[in-house]
Amino acid sequence: MLHILLLILKIIGILLLCLLGLLVLGTVCVLFVPVRYRIEAERREGEGEPPVAVRVKVTWLLHFINLALRFDGSLFLRARIMVFTLFRLPKKENRKKNSVKEQSGKGENTQTPQEKETQQESAPPSGKRDETAYAQAEESEEVRLTESVEEEAEEEPPKSPSIWDKLQAIPGILRGIFLKIKSLIENIQYTIQKFCDKIKSVSDTIEYYRKVIEGEAFRRSFALCKNELLRIGKALKPQKFQVQLLIGMDDPAATGEILAVWGMLYPVIGGYVDVAGDFERKRLEGHLLLKGKIRFFTFLRVAVKIYFNKDIRKLYKLLKKEAV
Repeated sequence: MLHILLLILKIIGILLLCLLGLLVLGTVCVLFVPVRYRIEAERREGEGEPPVAVRVKVTWLLHFINLALRFDGSLFLRARIMVFTLFRLPKKENRKKNSVKEQSGKGENTQTPQEKETQQESAPPSGKRDETAYAQAEESEEVRLTESVEEEAEEEPPKSPSIWDKLQAIPGILRGIFLKIKSLIENIQYTIQKFCDKIKSVSDTIEYYRKVIEGEAFRRSFALCKNELLRIGKALKPQKFQVQLLIGMDDPAATGEILAVWGMLYPVIGGYVDVAGDFERKRLEGHLLLKGKIRFFTFLRVAVKIYFNKDIRKLYKLLKKEAV
């Protein structure tokens, strides 16, 4: 019995170690196996040629995950895990759905001719409906006229106020005008005071952040972020970058000027860009190739280094105006 129990525990331990090993292996693959990308763009002139053709391919772990995108007048997008397609654009047509929709459309109008005849017989003639509606409209118009005449008879003409009533109302009018002027002055004073307080608050805030920017914590944090961003840019730099252009203008002299400018820039971009001229006709053709890889460990290392940096934590508290 004890031997069987130990055997079961041994099997469970081996399974747990296998799961832990797979988890560690997956984490290492995600962090250190690079994501490779290849981007191609091409332009050709001629009948039936698209203005620009773009092809993008992204792969990871020996094409275990691959993404393909193509645009040559129409968009095509596909994502796969090994040989299993996750999604695809445009999607394949589903004939079953179309047949179901057609059947449902045919089944909408299922009313029999006998039911239509019974509905027509039960509906009253149009001439009788018009006569009854006209009689009801005349009755409602007579009732409305009688009510308006009675209301006009009950109303009495308003009495005009006397001179004594007007004189008695003058102090109240003056008091109301005085209160309005007083309230207006108080509002103006309050607005000016509030505006001055706002200016003072903004000035104090600007002065506070100016001192923070001029401090040592900001300088060290800025230098650290700058170096890490340059390192990320270096890691993201494509391993292969080539551009081939064929340019032709209406005037051969203009084509020569373009080639002269490229000749001056050749020491800088000569290893990546190749420009050729066509002096016979106007045209613009080219081909772009971009290849590179990205590792997630690069971003994780930079994020951890920035997150645990003391100067950045201190700067974050200063920017939030917290006590350091």
